[in-house]
Amino acid sequence: MVADTDATEHLFVVQRHQAARAGLHYDFRLQHNGVLLSWAVPKGPSLDPSHKRMAIHVEDHPIDYAKFAGEIAQGYGAGLVEIWDHGVWHADADVDQGLQKGHLTFTLEGERLHGAFSLVRMKPRKQSKQEAWLLVKSPDVMARVGGDAESLPAPVAGSATPLPLAVRQDFPMTQKPELCESRAVPPAGDDWLSEVKFDGYRLIVRIDGGDIRLLTREGHDWTDRMARFAAAFREIAATTAMLDGELVVVSDAGVSSFSGLQDALVNGRDGALMFYAFDLLYLNGWDLRACRLDDRKRLLRGLSDWRGRLRYSDHHEGAGADLMRLAAQGGLEGIVMKRRAAPYRAGRHSDWVKVKNLGRAEFVVIGWTPPARSRVGLGALQIGYYDDEQRLHYAGGVGTGFSDAMLSSLRARLDGLALPAKPDFVAQGAPPPRQVCWVRPELVAEINFTAWSDDGRLRHAVFLGLRDDKRATDVTRDQPTRTPPESNPKAKPAPVRASKIVVAQAPKATSASIAGIRISHADREIWPGISKQALAEYWQTMAEVALPGIARRPLAILRCPDGIGGEQFFQKHRGSSMPESIREGLANKQPYVAIDDVTGLVAMAQMSAVELHSWGATEDDPVHPDRLVFDLDPGEGVGWPEIVKAAHDIRARLRAMGLMSFCRTSGGKGLHVVVPLSGDADWSVVKPFCRGFAEAVSAEEPKRFLAHTKIADRHGRILIDWLRNGAGATAIASFSPRARTGATVATPLSWRELTEGLDPKAFTIASLPRRIDRQKADPWAAFAVTRQSLPALASTEQSPSTTTPSAEPVPMAGTSRIVVASKPRRSS
Repeated sequence: MVADTDATEHLFVVQRHQAARAGLHYDFRLQHNGVLLSWAVPKGPSLDPSHKRMAIHVEDHPIDYAKFAGEIAQGYGAGLVEIWDHGVWHADADVDQGLQKGHLTFTLEGERLHGAFSLVRMKPRKQSKQEAWLLVKSPDVMARVGGDAESLPAPVAGSATPLPLAVRQDFPMTQKPELCESRAVPPAGDDWLSEVKFDGYRLIVRIDGGDIRLLTREGHDWTDRMARFAAAFREIAATTAMLDGELVVVSDAGVSSFSGLQDALVNGRDGALMFYAFDLLYLNGWDLRACRLDDRKRLLRGLSDWRGRLRYSDHHEGAGADLMRLAAQGGLEGIVMKRRAAPYRAGRHSDWVKVKNLGRAEFVVIGWTPPARSRVGLGALQIGYYDDEQRLHYAGGVGTGFSDAMLSSLRARLDGLALPAKPDFVAQGAPPPRQVCWVRPELVAEINFTAWSDDGRLRHAVFLGLRDDKRATDVTRDQPTRTPPESNPKAKPAPVRASKIVVAQAPKATSASIAGIRISHADREIWPGISKQALAEYWQTMAEVALPGIARRPLAILRCPDGIGGEQFFQKHRGSSMPESIREGLANKQPYVAIDDVTGLVAMAQMSAVELHSWGATEDDPVHPDRLVFDLDPGEGVGWPEIVKAAHDIRARLRAMGLMSFCRTSGGKGLHVVVPLSGDADWSVVKPFCRGFAEAVSAEEPKRFLAHTKIADRHGRILIDWLRNGAGATAIASFSPRARTGATVATPLSWRELTEGLDPKAFTIASLPRRIDRQKADPWAAFAVTRQSLPALASTEQSPSTTTPSAEPVPMAGTSRIVVASKPRRSS
């Protein structure tokens, strides 16, 4: 194992060199001992283990050459040089010995190249002055069949590696969208992602360099209809891409408005248009339709900052019933739920389902009645729908919801569709009005209504607008399944945060004073049903136990000015509008904010700072950490019992090395194992120790753990995130809330509590004060009085790999030492 592999000391770079004389080749360079070890690879690196690439060992280059890109004007190497890939590399053994023996194995963490590789020296040929090697990809999870240099996509949003099941394929010209089945009840379970159902027009967006095409669900090209809006898609960080989403106009109430969209399209108001992207079907030469939905959405989210006119359609895991209630409260049409592991398939499938609030549907216009009195255009539209056998059914009339301009324009269109006689349709109950002017059933209208009558007519129908994106023959009456097979009537879905798509009406300007800090807009919701004032009161209540781990410690904060459903951003600088009780500092060339007391905590609530992330060191001594954190971050498919066992196993390994450790929930899916330190070692010692420990654990049990996010598949494994332990790095502070569903809190636990039956979601800003009141003893009482020095990492070789929950830790002999402080503090 290599000692410290800091990125500034172990970089790699691949430069694509189009040389005038030597032709196209790739220069592969590894930093070592102050130079760049260099090989010229004619065909370029490959992610395919069957590709053994010739690599000619050339002279070492200076470190600064790693940044070079541009034109070489003269000489043998004249031509264009581009930086094709760059990142860090980690040798599996001593580099000098590997070079001498002619076999160097290493791992790359780049934007195009990931995983394990080997450089193997070939036997020298007679009269050859060049030293030939082979560059070969090892057969690990990052290997890709056919993954040669020219086929690997350009880096996009930090993830150039194709998704599992992605296929290299030509860019399709058209794509039919995936459609939803109707259900009356949202499906239950975390196998589903729930999204807000938009009230707009479905668009497939095709990006091919500078050519942008906006295609409707029927394949009609609407690009020229909204040319200025189409230009906004040039912001997407992709050479070629196909996006699926909804074209909307957002009303003053903060919800998508179909009538507003119609007005914008009719009057050419491109500036009012917005696009919410919810799927990614193709990217930079890769067909993603066979990939998992959650993988596609993760890649989609990284393509833009999604501000202004282009937005990302966020989702929630499960929680359909709660999101449905929020949609109803916000006046939305309903929700859409999608199977997270499903591929993308054109047409209507059960992988996507829609659950509508009662009283919103499309209908076919089959006639109109003349206007009365001073009304212009028409009196009422007569509407219907088709059944599965394409028989037309009469559904009544709609006479409200029209503007004068809409009445006139509708009448002009209807006159061009006139029929000499009534079309064939099925009608229950009373017949339609006598003075109906019948028309060809070609127009589709969006209608809001309160209920269906017993004879199949709409009650209190209101016209919302015409839909030009749907065919009349596709309009059927939704008959949703009453009880979906996945639903569980006993299940109680977790609360869900308000969606980013719903921008609630601004609350009345209320204020409150807490701990001497004025809380403006005190009733503004941070989480659904939980106000900014409630957050401030939480910090006032928890100040005594929370401040020891937060006060006078460099912080980075996550702010949610419009609640967790709105924009979120990290902040390390003190803004000019922040209260004086929030300070700013600089340590190790890293900016931070800091507080001293309860007024600082409450001031954080005033700034809608939901999450407080702290350094592993104090302001007084930012160079020497007084704690280290191993964040156990489970990949998909890892259950809570496995996470619990992992934490206990990590504790046992540390205890065998003489290190006492403590546990807390992260407020999310994982756990933190926290080790107090004496502060006698600086970051240059602590960071390599943490890395070495994580790598030793993952090497011993590679099916359970991994230590690097880019070199292995996260599925079914637990990442031991050691990167929290460096100058300027942060971890969520104890007792800090999270910007997550349910207002969960990072909570210190005793090791006895950490069992499979524990529910980490039970620790919220509502339950934590009660928990503290009921506690007879602080589970982290020993944390503040424990001072430990780091042992030699070799001790991990004798550490046990498994353990079971046991009693509270007992101070151990060895290289650790425990010093009792004069005044014990509460949990930090």
